[in-house]
Formats: sequence, structure tokens, C-alpha cells
Amino acid sequence: MFSVSKEAKRRLIPPFIMLTAGAAASILMVMQGSYELHEFLKVLLLILVLFYILGCLLKSALDVIDRQNTPPEPEEDEMIEKGPEEEESEEENSEEQAVDDE
Repeated sequence: MFSVSKEAKRRLIPPFIMLTAGAAASILMVMQGSYELHEFLKVLLLILVLFYILGCLLKSALDVIDRQNTPPEPEEDEMIEKGPEEEESEEENSEEQAVDDE
């Protein structure tokens, strides 16, 4: 089945908020009927820009929260290797277990 990544979904947040606010503002301004075309377009542009910025801020906040909630993945160069002391203690433990089993 077709799946959409979280990043792709989040990329749609700012335009969705902007277009929803623009549609609501347009409907309200047309219902009032007191706006001339030039003034209507200025107000609509201002609303679209403002809500696009708000959508970008929301998307950024969600990205920051997501980054804080995911644990960092170890890189290949940072593989945890056992030191000589750890290897010796493991050998001693296995020898003790062998003696205990007898």
C-alpha cells in the first residue's frame, strides 16, 4: 500500500493553514460586501502571508519536538568495543560458571 512519510505530511501544514484561512477570510469579506476589489486583494494577500508564516512556525515547532523525542542513533564510527578489562572479566565469569556447573 502507498504510505506517506512524516516529513511529506508536515511539508503540507503551512499551505493547508494558509489556504484554509484565505478561504475563510474570502467568504467573510464577500458576505460583508463592504470591500472594494483592490482593498479585498490587499487584505487577502496579508492574511495569506501571515498564516503561511504561522504554518511554518507550527511545522518548525513540530520538527523540534520530534527531534527531541527521538533518541540519537549511534554512528558506525562510534561502535562500542569491549576493552581488554571487559574481555578478561567475561572469561573469568565463564570459567567460574564452568567450575560451578561441575
